[in-house]
Amino acid sequence: MSSAPANIAFVTMVRDDHFFLRLWVEHYARHVPRQHLFILLDGFDQTPPDFAAGCQIITLPRSTPGPGWDMRRWKMLADFNATLLGRFDVVVLNDVDEIIVPDPASGISLLEALARAREVGVITPFAVEVVHRYDICPDPLDPTQPILRQRPHVRIHSSYSKPCITSLPVRWSLGGHQSDHPTLELDPALYLFHLRFVDRGMLLARQATRQAIMQTGNPDGAIVAGPGWSDTVDEISEFLLSLQTYGHPAESDFQFGWQRRRMTSGWRRAHATGMWHQGKVNNRSRTYIVPERFRDLI
Repeated sequence: MSSAPANIAFVTMVRDDHFFLRLWVEHYARHVPRQHLFILLDGFDQTPPDFAAGCQIITLPRSTPGPGWDMRRWKMLADFNATLLGRFDVVVLNDVDEIIVPDPASGISLLEALARAREVGVITPFAVEVVHRYDICPDPLDPTQPILRQRPHVRIHSSYSKPCITSLPVRWSLGGHQSDHPTLELDPALYLFHLRFVDRGMLLARQATRQAIMQTGNPDGAIVAGPGWSDTVDEISEFLLSLQTYGHPAESDFQFGWQRRRMTSGWRRAHATGMWHQGKVNNRSRTYIVPERFRDLI
């Protein structure tokens, strides 16, 4: 690892998601100056929240949803990412409900782990999706308390192991799930916690908003955004219920050895798009208990 500290920037784009944006700001502001946090606000009707004071906030015009809408957004984000790499050594770009942490057992700090991108080009963290097992954790979320103490259950979602830590320009697929970078560096210490499913009530309300956007921008069935936007509220509700019917969450050392091996061994390039993707891990409804060592990190 290089001896000089890396100059690292964090980027997200957001509209109306103040709950997740507050978590995002508070998490990364513990590691870098707020001037290194770049927030793209989607729409001139958006007001920068007070809790983001000191961050680099750029307000953009809202684009009209329609065919190719979100793919154009991801092209813009890749261009912005490349621009920041003109001044930063490493750029970390994620959706606002995605938080990256190091495994405390690794003994490596977040910035030390991210800085390794200077050597390998692109790093992919291992992704777990925080899910609301409301049969076990029925209470509403308290934003003043650690999230993983209130929602200590996850499932593996390999699609969210995104090539999101970069030291060189990349081209991303829709949603940022894949890139044109030909090497997979699935980091052993870094975990991406996807928080979309962290609270049932919040999730269903958010999905209803997405559905309204999709219905107005997708009159002919064309691709407007990724699959996460097209699920109905009923489908989301049924999925959360399916987690309960699968059984009690399993204990885990959180190493996920066979899952990592499958993702790595299945590394392939899609010739139609030029994007590289991991092998799939089909583990949709199996939930795991978050180990104690992670529970105060978010």
